[in-house]
Amino acid sequence: MKQNKLYLVGNPNCGKSTLFNQLTGLRQKTGNFSGVTVEQKSGVLKFSEKELTIIDLPGTYGMGGRTEDKLITYEILLSRAPEDKIIYVLDALNLERGLQFLLQVIDMGAPVTVVMTMKDVLEKKNLSIDLNILEIELGLKIHLINAKSGDGILNLKEALFQEQSFVSNTRRWKWDTKEENQISEIKKALRINDTSSEFILTQALKYLSGDPSQTDPKYLNTFPEETIAFLKSNFDHKKFHFYYEEEIIRKAFFIKQTLAKCLKTGSNKSRDFDTKLDAILLHPLWGFVCFFLLMGVLFQTLFSWAEIPMNGIEESIEMTQNIILHFLPEGLFRSMIVEGVLGGVGSVIVFIPQIALLFIFLGILEESGYLARASFLMDRTMGKFGLSGKSFIPLLSSAACAVPAIMGTRTIENKADRITTIMVSPLIMCSARYPVYILVVGTVFNLPPIFGIINVQGLVLFGMFLLGLFTSLIVALLFRKTVFKEDSSYFIMELPRYMIPSSKSIFHSVFQKVLAFLKSAGQIILYISVLLWFLSAFPASYVNEKWETSNIETSYIGRTGKFIEPALHPMGFDWKIGISMLTSFAAREVMVSTLAVIYGTNDDEQSETLREKLRNEKKPDGSPLWSPLTGLSLLAFFAFASQCMSTLAVVRKETGSFLWPFIQFLYMTGLALLSATLIFQIGKALGFS
Repeated sequence: MKQNKLYLVGNPNCGKSTLFNQLTGLRQKTGNFSGVTVEQKSGVLKFSEKELTIIDLPGTYGMGGRTEDKLITYEILLSRAPEDKIIYVLDALNLERGLQFLLQVIDMGAPVTVVMTMKDVLEKKNLSIDLNILEIELGLKIHLINAKSGDGILNLKEALFQEQSFVSNTRRWKWDTKEENQISEIKKALRINDTSSEFILTQALKYLSGDPSQTDPKYLNTFPEETIAFLKSNFDHKKFHFYYEEEIIRKAFFIKQTLAKCLKTGSNKSRDFDTKLDAILLHPLWGFVCFFLLMGVLFQTLFSWAEIPMNGIEESIEMTQNIILHFLPEGLFRSMIVEGVLGGVGSVIVFIPQIALLFIFLGILEESGYLARASFLMDRTMGKFGLSGKSFIPLLSSAACAVPAIMGTRTIENKADRITTIMVSPLIMCSARYPVYILVVGTVFNLPPIFGIINVQGLVLFGMFLLGLFTSLIVALLFRKTVFKEDSSYFIMELPRYMIPSSKSIFHSVFQKVLAFLKSAGQIILYISVLLWFLSAFPASYVNEKWETSNIETSYIGRTGKFIEPALHPMGFDWKIGISMLTSFAAREVMVSTLAVIYGTNDDEQSETLREKLRNEKKPDGSPLWSPLTGLSLLAFFAFASQCMSTLAVVRKETGSFLWPFIQFLYMTGLALLSATLIFQIGKALGFS
């Protein structure tokens, strides 16, 4: 039996994701909508031994626009099965904006129930909404909840399994009498009696009238040829005045009338607080100071707060290795498990606490309402580099991962802005670079804190973030001056109110992202670590009834590294670093596991951590190989090199062409090689080698 679906619909920042987590818990999965690359979240709602599938649609302010999030929501709701229903999430503090979108959903004739969030905030802001009046005006059932605390969730779950909770309504707003009569005449002539067909008819009429919101004739083409001919011959946009602006005015008038009946306000001290805080965070000077201070604190905490769990993970891995060494007999299998699997995969798992801290920090920025303000603050700066503030959120999101950040550019309507943002997003420091950066920075910048409080390693990591950010802006300017010479789009947005982030929502989000990181990166690292172990251990010989592996320099991987080593000298790298650079093109994190496998082949050093092994590595002249200059050169290479196949794949999907990922790979890799060479050669000439 086919299971009914509930589509979760609403504006961005309306509490939709928090509600989704409350309804589904961790019974969630992610994928792509059929035929498109937009990611969907789906989950299972269980109540009294019953189940429903809930699909979380992209948050958007309406349907039928040119951005992909609006188009996908539009297409999914239009093509839904008759038994599928809609949960519309309405922000109680942004009713006017939310009702604009809700009226579009009602116009479709879909079965809808409304969930109003922010119950607790209503009380704090001394606001009162008469839900009975609002239900009568909309003709829908309304459920008031607090998605963060779970207040009202139990009653909502019960209601979602009841057919009477969902209402398929007719259009609530009205045209002028003349226009209503004209629509009625067309409906009568075409024998249209249901709301859904009327909705498609209005979209077709908008297309014929030249409405900029409907540039695709597909809704017109859903009618038979004789109907299309009738509409084309009898419809004149100058006569009927069927314009998008007119519809907006009529809906706005209905909304204001409705809110005047049901909304009562009192004194609002919290708004005064928001205004005072915005005066600082959006200030042309102090706003930037606060932003960079926040990011600086983030990178300081990545080293200081994560040290204890990292040490715990390292000790657990070392303990597991010692147990295996004690119980398994000496041989190839034990060597593969200890040095290949645990040594390779474990060297990356140890950085999970820092990656989780990054996701937590970004989640707090987003849920608190600060992220939108940061993009608003950066709009003027972005404009100097040929972009708008709309590009800032995808760029900052790249600090977690470039893949969802690139997918997030769908909200950018201007094609030039969108392609440019896609092309520069991978330059921002992402979570895949963190294991590499933290290993290199922790190895070569092992210095005491400045003034006893400022962590040098955190300072260098913050510098790498700034390097990626400023480089992305410079490259964006080059693209806009050469390839995309058209003007950038305007940036108009409504700032969300300040909110206390939901710990449960952030926990779920971080858990899913860390799990996705382990699944995607972990598999690649496991396969490559085992392969690298084989290449570093063979050719092996069977002597005295046991296998003896090759010395690392005479192994297959050692011979390969020695072959490419002359090409690495201008950047200050030896063959071991060169091998790790090559394998990292599968995934950046593999660089760490590669070094762990290569350096883990010496049995007398098994008690040392990877960082200690790197610090003890010497050049032929006895000087340290891993010097600060070599470290800076390697950091520059990883800051710019295009080493993520997933990113290139999603660029191909988002742009619809192989040209852009090819250009991206070419310019990023060239920039990486050039910058690493220049840093080492200039530093060497200045006597820093």
